[in-house]
Amino acid sequence: MNPKNPNRLFPLFLIDDLETTKRYYVDKLGFTATFDMPQYLQLRIGDQADGPELCFMKPDALPDGKKRPAFKGQGAVISIPVDDADAAHDRMLAKGAKVDDKPADKPWGWRSFFVTDPNGVTLDFFHVYKEVSASDMM
Repeated sequence: MNPKNPNRLFPLFLIDDLETTKRYYVDKLGFTATFDMPQYLQLRIGDQADGPELCFMKPDALPDGKKRPAFKGQGAVISIPVDDADAAHDRMLAKGAKVDDKPADKPWGWRSFFVTDPNGVTLDFFHVYKEVSASDMM
C-alpha cells in the first residue's frame, strides 16, 4: 500500500454545526462532500479530484482527545480558484447564497467576489484575468 501524501493545503476549521455548514456549501455554493462523518466534513469545489478542499471538524474530535476552541468567525479569508468568477457568482446567487459583493477586477490580476459562510469564514472566489508581477504592484 502506498498512501497518498498530497502536496496541497487542507484548511481545517473547528466548528460546532457541521450539518448547517454542509447544507450551505453543497446547496448554496455547489461544493461536493468528499468526507461526511458525524465529527468531520471535507468539501471540494469543482469536478476535479484534485480540486480545492476545505475541512471542518467538531472541536472535540481531534485524535488526541483534547477539546479545542471553536472558530470564532473572524479573521479568516480563503481564496478559491474558479474557472469564471462572474459565472460562479451568478450560480451561487441563484441558489440563494448571500454574497458579500459583485465580482470586481483587483490590481493583482484577479477578478473575485466574497462570500461569508455560516461560520464567519470569508471565501474569496477568483479567476486570474491578467498576469501581474510583484514589481507591477509597487
